Amino acid sequence: MLKYLSKYEFVSFFLCLGSIQCFVMFMIFINYNLTYLYEFEVMLFHSIPFNFIIYLDWMSFMFIFVVLFISMLIMVYAKIYMGINCHQFLWMTVLFVLFMVIMIMSPSSLGVLLGWDGLGIVSYCLVIYYKSYDSFNSGFITAATNRLGDSMLMLSITWYSMNGSFIFFETEVSVVFFMIACMTKSAQFPFCAWLPLAMAAPTPISSLVHSSTLVTAGVYMLIRFFNSFNSSIYLWLLLILSLLTVFIAGICAMKEFDLKRVVALSTLGQLGFMMVILSVGHPYVAFFHLIIHALFKALLFMCSGIIIHSSLGTQDLRKMGNTNTDSIVLTCMIISLFNLMGMPFTSGFYSKDSLVELTYMNYSGFSIGLMLLMMIMITSIYTTRLIMYSCSSKGWIMYMSSNMKLSICIMILAVSNIFMGCFFNWIIQELDFIYLYSYIKYMPILMIIMGMMCYSLTFKNKKTEFFMKEMFYMMSITKMISLIFCIFYNMMKIMDQGWFESYLKNIKITLTKNSLIFSNISSDKMMFSLGTFLSLILM
Repeated sequence: MLKYLSKYEFVSFFLCLGSIQCFVMFMIFINYNLTYLYEFEVMLFHSIPFNFIIYLDWMSFMFIFVVLFISMLIMVYAKIYMGINCHQFLWMTVLFVLFMVIMIMSPSSLGVLLGWDGLGIVSYCLVIYYKSYDSFNSGFITAATNRLGDSMLMLSITWYSMNGSFIFFETEVSVVFFMIACMTKSAQFPFCAWLPLAMAAPTPISSLVHSSTLVTAGVYMLIRFFNSFNSSIYLWLLLILSLLTVFIAGICAMKEFDLKRVVALSTLGQLGFMMVILSVGHPYVAFFHLIIHALFKALLFMCSGIIIHSSLGTQDLRKMGNTNTDSIVLTCMIISLFNLMGMPFTSGFYSKDSLVELTYMNYSGFSIGLMLLMMIMITSIYTTRLIMYSCSSKGWIMYMSSNMKLSICIMILAVSNIFMGCFFNWIIQELDFIYLYSYIKYMPILMIIMGMMCYSLTFKNKKTEFFMKEMFYMMSITKMISLIFCIFYNMMKIMDQGWFESYLKNIKITLTKNSLIFSNISSDKMMFSLGTFLSLILM
């Protein structure tokens, strides 16, 4: 039977077998509370053992199951979206999934770094896949930001290797480096500009990157090593930056008209929610929200991709509408958007409701809970705005009929979104006794209703609108980094090829008794060279 399948379907078949096996292992490990650790010695350097460790427990099997399940559907989806002959895209996607699985199973920094660097390299290749000017710029910013996180991870490895340890993040300075690395990978403020720019990648890989692989790597690593920095004072800084990230993402999504960028900004907001609940001391709730977010965000990206594919590449929300011509796509998209809002008794409701209530009960107090309620209202505003633009009858586009295989993929994912939230909540949720007043209990639902009523909220001031679209000027500052690199390169070129080569040829040095005499060099050239040298030192 396999000889009649294409390469995409062949890879999808093996991913399906792997996801089934991981789900069975997850049920066995969580029922019998099993944990296995395999350690392989790579090298021994000055009594410091550099070991490659594979750690298997219910959390790793559960996350691998979600990654393989989403990848299986995306492979079938990508065959129709990208075309059968895109073999380069196929194998880059397989490598992307492989590096993510390596990072999930490795608690040691050596394995984390292997998966971490692999994700960064393959993500750069996928962002520049279309080989346009915008995609090359977006790929450079994505690679530079992720490389900053890689360097921070290497610094943390070097720091605690100097202290004779290699597995756990125990020293305080290495914890700082590790947290900065995770913040860059999960696009927390001020490293949040690369996430919307990574939308230059093809939509199938965007649905994989922004749901369960690249952007969730930082959150997953913080969950895994949470006990190492649980008592660290830097959790307060992480809490403040994550709240700021949620606010910036919500405000920017309210004024964005690019469909894929709105979905990317919603991903940024949900990553901020995970960081918030992690900062107040509930890693398992953060992991629960990570799993649920992976499912409904993959569905939302796949539905958006079908709409873009059917409209021959149009992504502007102002031109869209009349999506009710394909009732399956519209129904699945509304299911994913309801999960994003946290509508009662959807999968997103179980994780977001636990997130807000546990924040109320934490030492952070009622103020952080009120801020989260405001973020829920902002999420409801841009989600309702997305629904209204999609369902309006004022569209300019005639849609082509979607392929049946695409519809089957999103239907399978929509059914899993309906039932997986209740199932995972029953299995892995923390058993905390939460006692709240009834009016506090109803506040999230009230915020959702208020957000749906205020979806047409606009800002008349053009400066305010530009400030919001540029993510509080973080987008402009990040893009200027490449300009700074170009200036630095040109100054190095002037110094190397100008002062040290051509100018020295024109300098005749004659030694007198007590002085140096410079001749055959003009004062203008000398001042220019000295100014360049001082500017280089200042940079």
